[in-house]
Amino acid sequence: MENNIVSFETHVRAREAMMREKLLSGIDRQEVHQYYQNVIRTSIEHLPLLQRYIVEEYLAEIITFFFMQGVDASREYRLGRTDKEIERDAMKRWFASIYTLSEDYRLSRHLNEWDMHSISILAEDLAGRWFRHGLAYGRKRRKLRLL
Repeated sequence: MENNIVSFETHVRAREAMMREKLLSGIDRQEVHQYYQNVIRTSIEHLPLLQRYIVEEYLAEIITFFFMQGVDASREYRLGRTDKEIERDAMKRWFASIYTLSEDYRLSRHLNEWDMHSISILAEDLAGRWFRHGLAYGRKRRKLRLL
């Protein structure tokens, strides 16, 4: 009889993973590549290979995390809130999230103070940029009733 029990947690996790993949397809890869070539690459080309890899992974995580946060925050349009209101409220959480992610990647262990500062500036720029992209993407998807 134990095999007849259905775990909804498994289904929820599978559905969330599927939704995440579907939503991440909304990230414009061309724009990410352009930003990488024009800004990130020139900022980190002096770093050794391992440090560059860690920074690239960290910034990629920033892009996906904040894009998803923007899509999630697009629910607030139903409450009549504007972009500026939603973004202002989210900014309070941004800095904590950026710091937490940098600790997860142990950037302070791998980078000196000046490199850490410049990467933090890039992360803040990317966070705002991709949060707004996620907000617009989520709004569009919700208007089409795809979310």
